[in-house]
Amino acid sequence: MRSVMPALFLGAIENMNGELAVGIDLGGTNVRAALVSPRGEIVRTSECRTRPERGSDVVIDEMATMVNTLIKEQGSSRDSIVGLGVGSPGPLSHRDGVIYKAANLPGWENVRLRRLLLERTGLPTLVDNDANAAAYGEYWVGAGKSTRHIVVFTLGTGLGSGVVINGEILRGHFENAGEMGHMIVVAGGRPCSCGQNGCFEQYASAGNLAKHCMARIRQGQQSTLREVLERDGEFGAKAVAEAAQAGDDFAAQAWDEACYYIAVGCVNAQHAFNPQVIVLAGGMTKAGSFLLSAVTKHFRKLCWRLLDDAPDIAISVLGDDAGVVGAAGLAWAAHDDSV
Repeated sequence: MRSVMPALFLGAIENMNGELAVGIDLGGTNVRAALVSPRGEIVRTSECRTRPERGSDVVIDEMATMVNTLIKEQGSSRDSIVGLGVGSPGPLSHRDGVIYKAANLPGWENVRLRRLLLERTGLPTLVDNDANAAAYGEYWVGAGKSTRHIVVFTLGTGLGSGVVINGEILRGHFENAGEMGHMIVVAGGRPCSCGQNGCFEQYASAGNLAKHCMARIRQGQQSTLREVLERDGEFGAKAVAEAAQAGDDFAAQAWDEACYYIAVGCVNAQHAFNPQVIVLAGGMTKAGSFLLSAVTKHFRKLCWRLLDDAPDIAISVLGDDAGVVGAAGLAWAAHDDSV
């Protein structure tokens, strides 16, 4: 990857010749860290609850402790670590290493994450959007391996996306390129927490699929999911998929609608970026072929007929490891670019 490296990273990486990189996947619920080899193999991991309400300083201290403990437990010297990559919710600045504001990290505004982690770990550090990190992981050693152009959709609580063009993450002038979860797929449609209406995220994410199914059931819609809702108070996309596969008409319709909109997103990605492969990641992909076959069916009906340039659509190979592996991969790429 030949992106412009932050000066802070280049200054710290000088004269280092290492064997492992550290990746961190910072989420609103959990923080996961891993030591990763130059071939993308996870060597050692650590995980803890984020509890962001404690404040950024406390959480960052904990992240640094995780990193330092991993290195100690591995028996590695500090000089054997090429760098630290962090995938974080945004919006943020990769260039400056600053989280501007993150919806699922309440109170985290203008947090200088890169500098704080560098000070606490002594490791050259870079920060990127969590979906970008996941996309880079899939490009590096996952479903996009051996390609140069991929798009990744993370179908989780929200809908993140990352774009790799010719081996480089697409960031854009304002460093927010590739935010396809907030492209509008239904003009004037459902309100989104971002302030727009009709965002892709509202129609195709695991979280919103479950949310809108629960709302319909509370309004009187008949479904076997009513028993789950009454028993547990809520359910997720997994329950919707299971009910659909078991023959529940409402769940089947809701699942198919979500797959239709995922296909719409894939068509838009095809025309915007012309990737070799579109990778589906996140919670919904645990449904495997039940998701992929429906999305592929709709995609084939929706895409144009002027040229056969349709990308492959694939399920993530790395699964829950994509973010942490990709974050470490970015550190490896920065190291390789600097030597």
